[in-house]
Amino acid sequence: MKTKLLLLDLSICSLWMLSLLGGRDGWYYPAIAFTVMGVMMRFVVSFSLYFQEKRSWLPLALFAVLAGLLAYTENLGVGTIPRYFFYLTHLEYSEAVRLIIGIGLFFWIYVAPFVCLLFSLGKLQRTDLTWKELLGGILWHDRLTTTCSAVIAVMFLAFLTGMSMTPLLCQVVCITSVPFTYWLLCHCLRIKSEYLWLLVVSMVIFWYGQLLAGVWRTSLLLVSFGLVTFVGTRLYKNTQNLLLTICSVLYLGVILPSFSIGYNQYACINYARSGFYYLNPFKGIFYITDSSGELYGLRDRYGLLLKPEFEHIGGGFSTPYRWSFEYSMQKDGYTRFYDVLNNEFVNEPTIKGDLQHSVREILENHFACHGSDYDDRGQIKVTDLLNGETIADVRVCMYGNPVLNYDPERFIADDSIEVASGHFFCNDSVVVYNDMLKQSLSYAVNIPDSLSRYRIYVRLATDSIPADTTLLGIAERVAALPELNR
Repeated sequence: MKTKLLLLDLSICSLWMLSLLGGRDGWYYPAIAFTVMGVMMRFVVSFSLYFQEKRSWLPLALFAVLAGLLAYTENLGVGTIPRYFFYLTHLEYSEAVRLIIGIGLFFWIYVAPFVCLLFSLGKLQRTDLTWKELLGGILWHDRLTTTCSAVIAVMFLAFLTGMSMTPLLCQVVCITSVPFTYWLLCHCLRIKSEYLWLLVVSMVIFWYGQLLAGVWRTSLLLVSFGLVTFVGTRLYKNTQNLLLTICSVLYLGVILPSFSIGYNQYACINYARSGFYYLNPFKGIFYITDSSGELYGLRDRYGLLLKPEFEHIGGGFSTPYRWSFEYSMQKDGYTRFYDVLNNEFVNEPTIKGDLQHSVREILENHFACHGSDYDDRGQIKVTDLLNGETIADVRVCMYGNPVLNYDPERFIADDSIEVASGHFFCNDSVVVYNDMLKQSLSYAVNIPDSLSRYRIYVRLATDSIPADTTLLGIAERVAALPELNR
């Protein structure tokens, strides 16, 4: 029972350590030295009480001083874990639950050691620990504590590597940390570390499973976890300790590799990661793709942010530290800006997505049926006359295949020309890319005739002046769309 309580305490203290030292802001404190010392002394307290050392009051007194300094810098490290509990479980946020978890962690980390010392005063008897060991040397001298310290150090290294999301470093740590941790465990238990190569194979499968989705991803993750489980059965055969085996399999098969890559691969199982590129390392924001690999979305460390339905994702507002929190999401020729910190779109355009998509198809089908020369251009714009808002605006440039233009200022030079309803406007010297000359024809019409609810504006820029009937036909197809006739 005493050993189980020690392992539970070490597990909770490890989470506390990750919260305290893994936070981005914590590294900017001038007092980072005593922050590290506070973590170390908390582990020393755990081991000194486990060994029933009478002089446990010494590391406990030092920890009390360091805890006071942590409180002074407002960096106790118990406020982050309750907040991320809701991210990991996808439960609805509750302030009461957050407070309960936070208070429980605070009691366990900062109060429980003092309570344990008071209730164990009559039982504490060991006195063979040196003063040096009580000041931290025990973490490097005793066999059990040395192993635990090494395992925790590997976990923290994997955690920081995952936070950085550096692809090559994450790959190396993911593949090596699991077999090394297993070797440490076997060395502590004085048993032979068998099948280390299977753990390496398992982690290689786990790593490359990120690039797949659906059934393939699930299959690779099952194979990876199955190999770890098989190695775990060998551990059980040598120790006959079921609890140790289960905890080891879960830690080596799920938790540690997830720390190493920097996110929960078991979330968003239906979407593949787009390469090993990231947008924001601290928040763990990176691309995911649909089954075709042509549409992109966003996810963070814990789950889905935006489904893969965008053709291009670009950066937006950046902080002085070059962390970008706002990204441009481009689809069907219009741009929306997404704020990852607040998980919401900002400065939403008035574009109607379904109408925009239908208008895009009409314009691209026109060029597909009638052919095009290099850098021919076309635009369809629909305006709601009641409120003066643009509800669809598609600009296409032809380079063999249609390419959507997202910059209205660099499309066709006569954007400012106002065309009256039912009229045409011709310009036989439009300058486009590389100073090429095109001849453009513009046409506008208000629909329906009785109320004039919408205004349709069509423009083509080609090597020769388009026929009037061509623009009339495009406008009629747009006017017949069900999105404008509801």
